[in-house]
Amino acid sequence: MAALRPGILHLGCGAFHRAHQAVFTQRAIEAKPAATPPAWGIVSASLQHSTMRDALQPQDGLYTVLERGPHGAGATVIGTLSDIAFAQDDPFALLARFTDPAIRLVTLTVTSSGYCLDSATERLAAHHPDIQRDLHASLPTSALGILVGGLARVHKAGRRPPVVMSCDNLPRNGRVLRQAAVDYAALFDDELAGWIASSVQFPCSMVDRITPATTEADMTDAAETLGVFDAAPVCTEPFRQWVIEDFAGPRPAWEVAGAEFVPDVTPWEASKLRLLNGTHMAIAYLGSLAGLQTVAEFLEDPVFAAYALRFMLTEQRPTLPPSRHDIDAYAHQLLQRWRNPDIAHQLSRVGRNGSEKLQPRLLASVQENLEAGRSAPCTLLAVAAWICCASERVGHGHAAETQDPLIERMHALGAAAGNDAERLTALALEMEDVFGCYLPRVEAFRTDLTQAVGNLQRKGPRAAIAALLADSNQDLR
Repeated sequence: MAALRPGILHLGCGAFHRAHQAVFTQRAIEAKPAATPPAWGIVSASLQHSTMRDALQPQDGLYTVLERGPHGAGATVIGTLSDIAFAQDDPFALLARFTDPAIRLVTLTVTSSGYCLDSATERLAAHHPDIQRDLHASLPTSALGILVGGLARVHKAGRRPPVVMSCDNLPRNGRVLRQAAVDYAALFDDELAGWIASSVQFPCSMVDRITPATTEADMTDAAETLGVFDAAPVCTEPFRQWVIEDFAGPRPAWEVAGAEFVPDVTPWEASKLRLLNGTHMAIAYLGSLAGLQTVAEFLEDPVFAAYALRFMLTEQRPTLPPSRHDIDAYAHQLLQRWRNPDIAHQLSRVGRNGSEKLQPRLLASVQENLEAGRSAPCTLLAVAAWICCASERVGHGHAAETQDPLIERMHALGAAAGNDAERLTALALEMEDVFGCYLPRVEAFRTDLTQAVGNLQRKGPRAAIAALLADSNQDLR
C-alpha cells in the first residue's frame, strides 16, 4: 500500500472512517490488484484536533484494525491512508488538494453537528457559531467552509468537480449536504452556489459498523499482536455495511469489498436510522439511568432486551417504507451484534448530542405512529429518558454525565422544574429546536410523555420498562 496514489480526500480522520471506508478501500484494492500503483489512496484530514495526524504520520499512515467478535479477535494493518493532514496546520494546502486532478472523490465523517444545520428546516443555520466564525475569517475552519472553499477553487480553475459523499448518520445525507453546501456558498457567491447545485454530485450513503472509542487495552492488544507499538489502533466489530446511491465517474471497486450500489438508499437508511440508531438512543439514556456503562450490559438483562426488541418490531417497523429487507431478521441480528461483550460501546458515547438526534431517530417515528393511530410507549419512554438524563432530574435513576450542545439549557430547565414531572415535560416541550412545533401541540403526546417521565422518576428505568411490557402483554390478550 506504500505506493498508493491519492484519489480520495476525506474530511474527518476519526475512528469510524478508519474502521469503515478505509477498510472497504483496502479490500477493494486487494481484490483487484493493478499493474500500476492504484489511484485510490486517501488523503485523510482532521479538522479540529491534531491528535490523529501526530499519531499516524510517524507510522506512515499505517494502523491496526482489531475486529472483536464471538469467534475471537483478528488484527489487520490498514495502509490506504496515503497522507494525513491537520487542517489548521496549513489550510491553504488542504484547500489546494481539491484542485488536484487526481482527487475524484471527497468524503466526510464529521458527525451530524459538523453540518451546522437548523433542526427545523434541515438547511444551513447561518447563525451557527462555526459559520459565523467562517464569515469573519480569512480562511474557513468548519467542515462546510472547507468543502465549499475547496469547490470554489475547483470552479475557478475550470476543473471537473469531485463527487462529494457524506458518510455520516443523517437522513438523506447526500441531499442534506448538497443543500447545506449551496446555502453556505450563497452567503458569498450566488454563481458558485448555482454551480455546486448543478454540477457537483452528492450521492447518499448508509454506513454501519460499531466502532467504540479506542482503549488502553486495545493499544496493548495491537502491540502484542503485531510486535510493534501502534499509536492509533481501531477496535470494531466484524460486521460492516455500506450502501451507496450509484453515481457517475471513477471510484474504487468497493462492491467487491461488500458495498452495495443501489438507485435509492432510502430503505436501508430508514431501517438503520429507526432500528439501529433509534434503539441505540433508547438504550443509551435508559441504560445510563439504570447505572450501566455499555450497550452489551444493557442487553444482558432480559427485561431490557425484551424492551429493545419490542421497540424495534412493534413501534419502529411500522414506520419503515416498503423494502425487500427482512426486518425481523435484521432486528434479531442487531441484538446479537449489541450483545458482543468484546465491544465496549460506552453508553455515554452513544448518547452524545441527543438534542440533535432526537428528531430523526425517535420523534419522527412517534409522529408517524400517532398519525396512524398507533401507540408508541417504548419510544416515549426513550424520549422521557433523554429529558431526565439531560435535565439531571433522574428520580430513582442514576445520574450520569450527558454531553449535549443544549446541556446548560436542560440543566436550567431541570432546576426550574424541580421534581415536578409535569412541569419538567412542559418546559422541555417549549424547546422548538428539539421537539418542533407539531408534537408539543398534540395532547396525547404531551400526556403520555409526561406520564413516561413520571414513571421513570418514580420507579427507575427497569421497573418502568417491566410495567410497560406487562401492560403491552395485557393489551395483546
